[in-house]
Amino acid sequence: MTYYLYNVDKLGRSGSISNSYKFLSSELPIRLAHIMKELRHLPVGLSDMPSVQRVDDWYATSLIELIDFRDQNKGKTCKDVAKKFTDLVANIKQRHDGVVETMAQGIIELKQAKKDSNVDQYRLQYFLDRFYTNRMSIRLLITQHNMLFGKENSQKKHIGCVDPTCDLSEIVQSAVTNASELCDQYYMVFPSVEINVSNAVEPGSTVNICYIPSHLHYMVFELLKNSMRAVVENYPNSSTLPPIQVTITKGEEDIVVRISDRGGGIPISKLEKIYSYLYSSAPQPPSLDLIPRGETVTPLSGFGVGLPLSRLYARYLNGDLRLSPLQGHGMDAYIYLKRLSVEANEVLPVFGEAASQQYLVRGLSGDWTA
Repeated sequence: MTYYLYNVDKLGRSGSISNSYKFLSSELPIRLAHIMKELRHLPVGLSDMPSVQRVDDWYATSLIELIDFRDQNKGKTCKDVAKKFTDLVANIKQRHDGVVETMAQGIIELKQAKKDSNVDQYRLQYFLDRFYTNRMSIRLLITQHNMLFGKENSQKKHIGCVDPTCDLSEIVQSAVTNASELCDQYYMVFPSVEINVSNAVEPGSTVNICYIPSHLHYMVFELLKNSMRAVVENYPNSSTLPPIQVTITKGEEDIVVRISDRGGGIPISKLEKIYSYLYSSAPQPPSLDLIPRGETVTPLSGFGVGLPLSRLYARYLNGDLRLSPLQGHGMDAYIYLKRLSVEANEVLPVFGEAASQQYLVRGLSGDWTA
């Protein structure tokens, strides 16, 4: 079942724990089963990597737990069962907290084993786009349920993890603060950011949207982090760095965030490369096994997932993220969002014959929801 952001908001206002349990106990096993099937189609060698085997085990364990719980409580919708289910999915979410970093570590292990050139890049990209999108959808459903009926706390004006009137300027400013602190930590300097708002629908008003603030922040932060790094490295001996321009616009159909920098840009021939999970311009991070428990890797750690994941976050709710390089000058990055929540539907991978063939023959259709 494809979800719309409008449904998430509406059900959050009027839904019950029993109805949410009934839906999730049916939907989550389906989404987990889909990705478990795709894990059988990994590029040659990837399934042998220790980190990937760890992720496979997490998904298998979670799927078994959900199926067992559903079978043991079939026909029951009482609140006690729903509350136990809430505890179960909270534990599943916690188990999967490290999936992105662990899978990325598996890619690094594969690169080291196969020396890049022998990795099936198309198949890898195809799988990871679908794998991470599936993960986003599962985490959204679990987080929404837990914030409404479990122990996770949500902001006062939020409906679970959804903010019905999310102020984009506030999200951008928060991302600016975080990216500036990180840039200053690494380079001891950071460029300023100028934010401009253009609301064609309600002139003079702020731009608000029904959306998931954490997704927005991730996308904007990632783009700003990249822009700041590019600007600092493009002006190594300058006492004054050119500011980064952020423009937020609202039209009849789209809301757009544009981030423009003067970081030197890249040639158009390399544009697709920077979306690759095999590519990172940052130093390779240490193995996750060497990082003490409780410590986290930094966002500049070189896993190569930041930009590809940002594009997936945008596309997950029927938007997009695009880059327009101006080699020798800088980069324009665009985040496209649907203004109306009824148009912000999930775009999900569907596992079936089309997906199976796609791993063998490129260019087929019918393997994603519309």
